[in-house]
Amino acid sequence: MYDAELMAVATGAAGTLVAAIATSGAEKMRLKVAHFFRRATPDQQRAADQAVDDTAAQLTSTSPEAQALAATAWAQLIAQYLAEHRDAMSEVDELTVPTPSASKVWNQHNTGTGTFIGGDVHGGLTFNYGGASDGRR
Repeated sequence: MYDAELMAVATGAAGTLVAAIATSGAEKMRLKVAHFFRRATPDQQRAADQAVDDTAAQLTSTSPEAQALAATAWAQLIAQYLAEHRDAMSEVDELTVPTPSASKVWNQHNTGTGTFIGGDVHGGLTFNYGGASDGRR
């Protein structure tokens, strides 16, 4: 049986990891899981990789039971790993996904005639984010 601190860390990490797989997808989290379990045996690494796929499959249902079941499986896997690799306790936060900060919109408007700081200004500048070009050069 594992001690209370280890289980608390493993349970918290498991819940966070399941939520991250649900929101960020299995592929993004697979790299984080592989990095976290880098000291594990090859069998443990395969089990962790398979657990990412299993969790993603379980989470096609958004039921709380599916999330709880996935979190329980991850808690056991993480607890076993942490019991064997106590130094990995400080790395548990690597399993989280940072929340992206709110985007900032910057708007710059220049008016005037003649020469600007960089010399004569000819033409324009167009940014296409994710869309097709408007065809102008």
